[in-house]
Amino acid sequence: MWIAIDHRLRGAASRGCRTRWRRTIGPAVVCVGILWLLCAGVASPCLAVDWLVLVVDRSKSIDDRELALQRNAYVRLLSDAAVLQALGPAKVAIVEFDTRSEIVVDWSDPAAAALAYRRKPPDGLRGQTGIGGALTTALALLAGKSGRLVVDVSGDGRENIDHALLSAARAAATARAIEVNGLAIMTREVPEIDRYYSGNVVNGFVLSVEQREDFLNALKRKLFYEVANERPDAPAIAWRTGMR
Repeated sequence: MWIAIDHRLRGAASRGCRTRWRRTIGPAVVCVGILWLLCAGVASPCLAVDWLVLVVDRSKSIDDRELALQRNAYVRLLSDAAVLQALGPAKVAIVEFDTRSEIVVDWSDPAAAALAYRRKPPDGLRGQTGIGGALTTALALLAGKSGRLVVDVSGDGRENIDHALLSAARAAATARAIEVNGLAIMTREVPEIDRYYSGNVVNGFVLSVEQREDFLNALKRKLFYEVANERPDAPAIAWRTGMR
């Protein structure tokens, strides 16, 4: 496998493919290899992410344990050595949402964002699912920014506050060439939330999380696709099970 990776890595470098990855040794080595294969194997150039807004559902459909699991996963993601290499000098902000949206971490480098998010105090009562308000807040954070702009939305429920606002925010993101990707947490209550995200929230791709414990791995998969400027369609989708 690594012979093939090294071969494609050299090919990507010779084509001037813009990426911040290099082969590493450690627990993330498989993920690094997947990224290089994606980067070297697609026709489009590999574009680094310059500004990344992470949008996290904290509405009352998410219980306290699940919210803690999500937050811990984001902290671990932004502390991961391979992820830090992938993001390089990119800036990260974190927005949480229920009825209202809140910027819980303003623009920071990834490691500083992880530290700030780890220190976030517990919440009180949490409200409904306002994805539109959260996406609007994310777009405001990206106002005046240049380069590759990405918003990642994770959650387990449908918009139930302002559907028109969500539709307008999604259209505005598309008009401004801002990528919006999603991580849909599958539940019995909303069994097709991934389809809802695809049709109403994102203008990019959606990955689904079947098991809450797989949330961190799903976050990494999504980030790797974004950094490689690739979507998890065939044949890329075939790599998902290998990265669990």
